[in-house]
Amino acid sequence: MRQRPEKNAKLRTGRPYHPELYAPRMTSMIWLRGEKRITQSKERRVFPRFRNIIALCDFFLILAPAILCCGFARGQSVVADVSFTKQTFFRIPFQTDPSEKRLKQVQLYYSTDQGQSWHPYNSVGPEQKFFDFTASADGVYWFSVRTVDADGRGNPLTMQGARPGLKVCVDTQPPTIRLRALPPRDGDVGVEWDVRDENLDAISLRLEYRLPAVAEWLPLGGELSVSGQRYWKPVAPGAVEVRLKVRDRADNWSEEKVTVSAQSFTSQPLENRQHPSDPPAPVRQDGVNLVNSKRISLNYELKEVGPSKVSLVELWLTRDGRTWQKFKEDTGNGQIGPQPPFIVEVNEEGQYGFTLVARSGVGLGERPPQVGDPPQVWVEVDLTKPTVRIVGVDPPRSVEDRNLTITWSASDKNLGRQPITLSYAEQAEGPWTPIAANVENTGRYVWPMPLNVPFRIHVKVEAADRAGNIGSAQTTNPILVDLSKPKVNITTVEPRNQ
Repeated sequence: MRQRPEKNAKLRTGRPYHPELYAPRMTSMIWLRGEKRITQSKERRVFPRFRNIIALCDFFLILAPAILCCGFARGQSVVADVSFTKQTFFRIPFQTDPSEKRLKQVQLYYSTDQGQSWHPYNSVGPEQKFFDFTASADGVYWFSVRTVDADGRGNPLTMQGARPGLKVCVDTQPPTIRLRALPPRDGDVGVEWDVRDENLDAISLRLEYRLPAVAEWLPLGGELSVSGQRYWKPVAPGAVEVRLKVRDRADNWSEEKVTVSAQSFTSQPLENRQHPSDPPAPVRQDGVNLVNSKRISLNYELKEVGPSKVSLVELWLTRDGRTWQKFKEDTGNGQIGPQPPFIVEVNEEGQYGFTLVARSGVGLGERPPQVGDPPQVWVEVDLTKPTVRIVGVDPPRSVEDRNLTITWSASDKNLGRQPITLSYAEQAEGPWTPIAANVENTGRYVWPMPLNVPFRIHVKVEAADRAGNIGSAQTTNPILVDLSKPKVNITTVEPRNQ
């Protein structure tokens, strides 16, 4: 007689009991770690720990999650009850009651139409403990098992209406990315993108750029949708390389790159900002450069370098424009002296004044900034997204009127002259199609809708500040824009025989 576990055995999980997963009768007593239940005067324990359980009358099987034969894939995800993988060959373990001697064969069935039809794949003895499965194509596969006893009786008798014990989505195709450069705007550079994939992991979207002759990629913060655009001001002049990376739930990665350039970049070399005859061309009217990252790159140029070369570059910082402190030193990598750019990371949002001081190999250089000296450059770190609110979306009032009126409010201390982008989508999660970009923040836009717009749409308003932060708002409920009233006329009348 099989020994029963302690009566007060603790639950390993809090998942609810699902009686529909269990057979109405059990010929053998099976004790498993879980919760003890009494049903029709028969004792049994259930498996809240395992969701993929199939109780087949006289035999008890556990169909375990699929194991990739090359090992678990890094980044493989499970959404709801579906496991995602980019491997076409994987192993499906199963477990049987070892005391059950009448079990002769375990059969694996699969379905590619959500259980409407089941196809036999392989049969093994219960001692093998697993099936090896090779997917013939991408798609969602449902798996279930059938047992055969020593008398040749199959259980269940038919696979019609069988429940899946495991669901696996095989996806070998990476996401498709379209990334293109936008025309420069007021010294800002911009890109536009669109990402398509049935199983996209939208949280993995990364938009980055790097400066000329710099290996490090700088992230462009803020929320990213699967389609959109972004304008920002690089922290140094010249062409910059932009990269968009994304993966799907099966861990297929894609990336696309494009080079953008501001034709009339407003920043100037640091040593030229003090010349009265050559005033700085600031991002803002008060001469402050805006960035949306705590990590800042300061480009510079060395002049009048002697035979001893340059041993170090000092970075001096002020917050109030009067008091100074030495913040950091760059001595290079030991063999080569300091090289631009000077990378600095600050702790918080706010305004910072920076001045660089170079030292020769014998320690000579200009004096550090003193009390009251102006910085070579002012930088404001702005990580706050603009505040955006949709006030209303007024659909057309008649079939002949195709105008959709969008009203909104957007505010931010660093908003540009044309910061608004409007877009629409058939679904709340996108993909989004632009309505208009580079719109002034007037709070109102009238859109003459084209004929191919879906009858039900969501509207999104985005506002970008000059630091590159983007705030957005979208309609919670879809807007109905189809006001057509179908008409029907009886054309003929004919007798209808039985």
